[in-house]
Amino acid sequence: MLLEKVKTFFIDAKQAAKKKWVAFKQKQAAKKETTDKNSSQPSNAAEPSVDSAYRSKPKTHQTEPETLDDKFIAFLLAIKGWVVMKWRALKKKFGKKTSKGKHRQTKDEKNPTSSENSLFFGFNVGYTVFKNLFITLIVVILMGVAFGGGAGLGYFAYLVSNDEPPTYEEMKADIENLETTSSAYYAGGELISDLKTDLKRIKIPLADMSPLIQNAIIATEDEYFYDHEGVVPKAVVRALAQEVSGATNVSGGSTLTQQLVKQQILTNEVSFKRKANEILLAFRLENYFSKDEILEAYLNVSPFGRNNHGENIAGLQEATSGIFGVAPNEVSLPQAAFIAGLPQNPIVYSPYTQYGEIKEDLTTGMARKDEVLFRMYREGYISEDEYNEAKNYDLAQDFIQQDTSTQQKNSYLYDKVEKEAREIIMEKLYTADKLTASDLAADKSLYDEYYEKADQEIRMKGFKINTTIDKPVYEAMQNVVTNNAGNLGYQKEVEWTNPDTGEVVTIIEPVQNGSVLMNNATGAILSFIGGVDFEVSQVNHAFDTQRSPGSTIKPLLVYAPALENGTITPATIVPQTTLVVPDGVNGTHEITNDGGNVPNTWISSREGLAKSSNLVTSRIYLEMQKSFVPGEYLPKMGIGTDSISEEEYANPSLAIGGTEHGATVLEQTNAFATLANNGTHTESYMIESIENSAGDVIYQHETKSNQVFSPQTAYLTIDMMRDVLDAGTATEVKGQLNFSADLAGKTGTSEEQKDIWFIASTPEVTLSSWIGYDNSIEGVTNYLNEYSGVGSAGRRNRAFWSQLANAINSANPSIMGANKSFQQPEGIVSTTVNDKTGMKAGKVKLGNGKETTVSGETKTEIFNSKYLPGTTTYNFAIGANAKELQDYWGGLASSEAKAKMEQKGKADAKAKAESEKAKADADAKAKAESEKVKADADAKTKAESEKAKADADAKAKAESEKAKADADAKAKAESEKAKADADAKAKAESEKAKADADAKAKAESEKAKAESEKAKKNSTP
Repeated sequence: MLLEKVKTFFIDAKQAAKKKWVAFKQKQAAKKETTDKNSSQPSNAAEPSVDSAYRSKPKTHQTEPETLDDKFIAFLLAIKGWVVMKWRALKKKFGKKTSKGKHRQTKDEKNPTSSENSLFFGFNVGYTVFKNLFITLIVVILMGVAFGGGAGLGYFAYLVSNDEPPTYEEMKADIENLETTSSAYYAGGELISDLKTDLKRIKIPLADMSPLIQNAIIATEDEYFYDHEGVVPKAVVRALAQEVSGATNVSGGSTLTQQLVKQQILTNEVSFKRKANEILLAFRLENYFSKDEILEAYLNVSPFGRNNHGENIAGLQEATSGIFGVAPNEVSLPQAAFIAGLPQNPIVYSPYTQYGEIKEDLTTGMARKDEVLFRMYREGYISEDEYNEAKNYDLAQDFIQQDTSTQQKNSYLYDKVEKEAREIIMEKLYTADKLTASDLAADKSLYDEYYEKADQEIRMKGFKINTTIDKPVYEAMQNVVTNNAGNLGYQKEVEWTNPDTGEVVTIIEPVQNGSVLMNNATGAILSFIGGVDFEVSQVNHAFDTQRSPGSTIKPLLVYAPALENGTITPATIVPQTTLVVPDGVNGTHEITNDGGNVPNTWISSREGLAKSSNLVTSRIYLEMQKSFVPGEYLPKMGIGTDSISEEEYANPSLAIGGTEHGATVLEQTNAFATLANNGTHTESYMIESIENSAGDVIYQHETKSNQVFSPQTAYLTIDMMRDVLDAGTATEVKGQLNFSADLAGKTGTSEEQKDIWFIASTPEVTLSSWIGYDNSIEGVTNYLNEYSGVGSAGRRNRAFWSQLANAINSANPSIMGANKSFQQPEGIVSTTVNDKTGMKAGKVKLGNGKETTVSGETKTEIFNSKYLPGTTTYNFAIGANAKELQDYWGGLASSEAKAKMEQKGKADAKAKAESEKAKADADAKAKAESEKVKADADAKTKAESEKAKADADAKAKAESEKAKADADAKAKAESEKAKADADAKAKAESEKAKADADAKAKAESEKAKAESEKAKKNSTP
């Protein structure tokens, strides 16, 4: 249907253009006829005047309404008549007065000269051509406008065709909605916190708003506010033309109604679709709401910058009270103008910084105030005197002073989420304005502008910020640091004198911690520790502090690049001998191992990493610098040049952690995760996505990764770092864990023990732990030495790391990758090499031209198939000088001759020992046989003697036992007889006593019975 309307529109335009063309040709024909008639008149006829020429047109043309063509023709004819009149006046003024001249003049007047005819002929031709060109141009423009208008209407209809218009209730709810709180969430969907919106906004009625501010806003933002119906078409067309043409100075095309729609109903998205919807919604809003309702809503929701607390403010109530300390209906004219100028760019024009301090430079805000005053004067809202008085008024004196009484307290997690979300929104804003990060870095005011815009967005737009933080794991790690912070080391007290007041303050510095738990493959930050106590220090030690990496930089900067480029293999031999290197300034200094030790031994690179040998590491680094720059690998792993500069790459001390600034804990963790992720660096992140208040995803994290090392290099480095925990500087860690895991890690200690590190990876995650003092007072440095706590600081940190790992595994067993192993990639080969050279056995040509054969003990090692070890060469050791090699090979030859002599001596000694052993065996046998015969005889004599004694003892014993038995029997018989006699006597006495008792009882009974009967008889009458 739309295309049909467009087609009809162009057909009508074509017909109208055709009619115009026909009318134009008719006028030309009529004019030609008039010209022919004039030319047929006598030559001495008077020149027709302009009026007569115009009246000579046919009456039909005079009665028609004047068209654009008619007006233009009349204008040209008027110019023609004026030129003729002026020409004649000039001739009369400058003509000669002589009779001859007069005669010539009279003749000239009656007979126009050929030059005059040429002038008029040229003018007529020029006029006709110009007129035709002008009419043609008008026709072309009309056709272009028709085509462009039709196409524009079609595109506009396409943009809004799928959008349902909101109802009155929906629009009312939107424009009155002041609830725009944003929230942050854990990875599992649990709420972290609502963003602390410092946005201050109180709704008030229009009657409480000063007419000065109302007029100032209208004069500045929308001078046709009371005339338009939501949109000013010419302003929209102008803004559209400027946008299409790419004009540098773009004027706004939005009315107050459109601005209200953009603030409360739509988003700030820059697109034609949003603009089309904005226009339609502006018309709809004007249809349902009065001008006063729209103005009231606008003044209640619009942002007005910051107040003296540094808080974001919106709405007129907070603007007037937070900037000038007055009510909205009590502002002066200069104050009203300043307030009205703020909504265009509230942060730039605001008089306050984010901390509530009055800006040093108020020029932009004051210039904006003056512009508002001029527009009020231009629109008739104020007089010229009022304008001048207000413009010259010193408004800076009215700004209320800073007030810090409402400062808010956050947390490490809250601050980090807010910061990263702000950076994301900030990038979206300046990218939409076709700016780059470099543009903002080069212009601080521009950076501050977009910073403030983004800060307002994340607080005021009702965003849902989804993070990668695992809540149970995060809380478990916070519990560990809360409960064990005291075990990291002693608190230090530092006396500090305030240079301004002279007051002496005692600063408490605890041993701080920064830890990060990161997924190796995705780069997601699963949890972290920002410090031991947010109340003590708000510095986030996991993300924001740059510390010397110590020996943790060795696998990143030295061993992995050396393996990648074939400079070393795990078996490569490196001497631990005296090493003097440039100090990076003008002199030199000696590299030593921990404690100033120089062992003068030759060890493999694997052992050098496991034992953290400074001498081995430095020699490898110096060897690489001969052919490439190892430091260039650091930015590829996420350690930026703002942490370790490119100029430092040439410094030999960098290989063992000597750097001016250092890396953050996050950067270090990300770099170690690169090795654990098969050599692929994945950029770390914490914000998974951001949704707007409508639920639309406005930001979704996209994985950014790059291959830094080959999988073979990464695996070899990981395998060498396994030895750190199995046979190196962290052997106690595995015994402290409550789970089993394939661990590869590295310890680190910076100069004078200012920093202590331990970072280790499993196949799934990398966990880091740094401890150290902040050393926030200049000139006072605290170290993690033997006086900083109980036991070694390195052991304290590794014990803390183990506690973190245990807590993480308990909170979420799937995270740590327990019972998983790093997988060996293709291209890794296992083979044997000579233990002393790290290469294959074979003949070697020495420096003196002689050859020697390398043999001896071997060991099995793994290698990158691209860099397999060859036959041992004279210069087999990395960094060994000529004398060291000569001594080594000379010592090797001497040791071989000595070994042969020792072997012969061993053989002779063996033969002698065997002869002596045979003689000793024979003597021992003879002695044994003699001793056996004697022993047998002694044994027989002893046996016979013992038998005789035994027989005599047995007979005596038998006789003794018989006599005892007889005595016992006799005693028993006598005892039994005595017992029987006693028993019989006792029985007889007992029976007698019983009989006596019975008889007595019977007698008494009979007596009693007799007395009873007697008494009975006496009682009978």
